[in-house]
Amino acid sequence: MEGEHLAAVCGIYCGACSVYRVTHDIGRKNSERILQRLSEKLNVPVEQVICEGCLHERRSSIAFERCEIAQCAASKPGVTRCSDCPDFPCDLIISLYNSGVPHHSDCLKNIRRQQEIGVYEWCQEEYERIRCMYCGVSLDWYAQTCHRCGTRNARTMTGFLKDRPPTYTYYRA
Repeated sequence: MEGEHLAAVCGIYCGACSVYRVTHDIGRKNSERILQRLSEKLNVPVEQVICEGCLHERRSSIAFERCEIAQCAASKPGVTRCSDCPDFPCDLIISLYNSGVPHHSDCLKNIRRQQEIGVYEWCQEEYERIRCMYCGVSLDWYAQTCHRCGTRNARTMTGFLKDRPPTYTYYRA
């Protein structure tokens, strides 16, 4: 299972991030090509394309230091994530929600779910939701094909379709 550090400040699940997945999926096909593409997109050297989640002690500067939402939470006493913030929902999080990036459209729903069941439990739900229904490997947000077993319906497997329940049964630890 994944830890709470994968619950980003903004309510996005870092465990499905392309940067996180490419550096944590052992034996992933084309990982060097993916790292190079991410390096170019983020305008940083390949060696800096690494992130453990924006709340991990070894967080990446490419994510945390560039993020207004993370900086906002860090400046408020007692606030780790937007789910802790008395000002939620604010203009920053609404702007992220409306950014047009597909996985950003889940942030408000995710934060509300974190408030409802707790961050740890939400992380466990997300961990199960992003797994391939055939081989169980974790996938990233935009996976069209499972990088381990080659299954082509990764989008439906990940559960990122609206109102689709997780593929795997959720068990509380």
